[in-house]
Amino acid sequence: MIVGLTSGCFDLVHFGHIHYLQRCKTLCDRLIVGVDSDKMVRLAKGETRPVIPELERLALINSFAFVDSAFMLHSLDDLESVVRQFMVHKVFKHEGFANIENIVGVSNTQAELVIVPDIPGLCSTTRIIEKIRAIDAQKNKDQ
Repeated sequence: MIVGLTSGCFDLVHFGHIHYLQRCKTLCDRLIVGVDSDKMVRLAKGETRPVIPELERLALINSFAFVDSAFMLHSLDDLESVVRQFMVHKVFKHEGFANIENIVGVSNTQAELVIVPDIPGLCSTTRIIEKIRAIDAQKNKDQ
């Protein structure tokens, strides 16, 4: 049985997230997903994020049929523990990690790093939020 692991914010879940997780699942028998805590998201994305609270994001990701289990990720150090505890074979990351050395969960373990290609043209959560803010600003300007 091939065990795979990925993680992320999964704030304002959109088609890109779903497609990414589905592709990860096709590459393993069991998919485990770490959902970044609110604190981790704020550190990475700024004080206005996340939009959706951590427990709701965790429940949403855990509800997908292609996710076998999900857990709250409180620090990157947790990833290495999960890799060892669940004997993870593959750690999935998006293209943004392709040229990064020493990826947590891979560097000090036997897990293989698998880069899942991004889908050109898909909007990120950050871009979706920017679009909403632009629409709101225009609406307020027009009033």
